[in-house]
Amino acid sequence: MHHLIFLVLDTYQNQMEAGYQEQSMLTNLFTQNKFWGWTGLTAIAIAIGIILWSFYPKDETK
Repeated sequence: MHHLIFLVLDTYQNQMEAGYQEQSMLTNLFTQNKFWGWTGLTAIAIAIGIILWSFYPKDETK
């Protein structure tokens, strides 16, 4: 009996997962407007690089 219940629940869960589609603004940005998506991602990567570079020790020549 328990096996039958688990089988029905497993089938129902798999059906729910197959029909689920996430609607995300970030996902839509990359799929519908690729230029602005990649431009934004590149800008974020450059900003992180600049922030990390600002902590890089500078040579002090005397």
